[in-house]
Amino acid sequence: MVDINLAALFTNQFPVWFYWVVAGIQLLGVVVSFSISYIGFKAYKIIKEAKYKYFFYGFLLLGLSYLANVTLNILIRLGYAKYFVEKKYEIFMLPIFGAYYLFLIGVMLAYVSLAAVYSEVKKSNKLWLFYFWTLIVGVYTFRDKLMFNMFSAILLSFIVIYTYDKYNEDKNKNRLLTCLAFFCMFLFHLFVLLESFMPVFFIIRNTILLIGLILLLTTLSKIYGGKKK
Repeated sequence: MVDINLAALFTNQFPVWFYWVVAGIQLLGVVVSFSISYIGFKAYKIIKEAKYKYFFYGFLLLGLSYLANVTLNILIRLGYAKYFVEKKYEIFMLPIFGAYYLFLIGVMLAYVSLAAVYSEVKKSNKLWLFYFWTLIVGVYTFRDKLMFNMFSAILLSFIVIYTYDKYNEDKNKNRLLTCLAFFCMFLFHLFVLLESFMPVFFIIRNTILLIGLILLLTTLSKIYGGKKK
């Protein structure tokens, strides 16, 4: 759901229908991300486990980033963004672009929050150090599509490995679905390498991400439902 090459957005490097299909997938991703965030918040209020708080903040940031991205894409596809640029009214677009870039950096911070759920980092001072360095890297890479996605893939790879190890401990179905969910998110960022060679991956990677989010929502809903009982 992250396309940070604005020049490419304006030049329509893919068929127009590609963008509308992806916009539909993105909107579903927004709904699913906010749903995961909401369940994380409700679970934290009942169970008081820190990991659900990280789910709340992590997917809130993800949902906001996806929402900013799909809003910008739709404005571009409808011609409004180009109209403002051609009429020298770029200042009216600055808040949208600013929010768009801000939430892209938020995606990296969200991944750190999610990594905290599955890592052995217990002390808050260590966690804030991760946040700090991720923010620094994010500021320097978020406008470079390849660098941004590769760094995000690196962050997610740690979560995939950790969740897979947890699954191997007791072969729990929920842990398997969680591992597959994060693996889908990992592939979404990794497949940006193939997008320039095969444009169809523009849709494939967004579809994979949506599948991952749905898997995670399903798993979290089951866990929350069981804890609530």
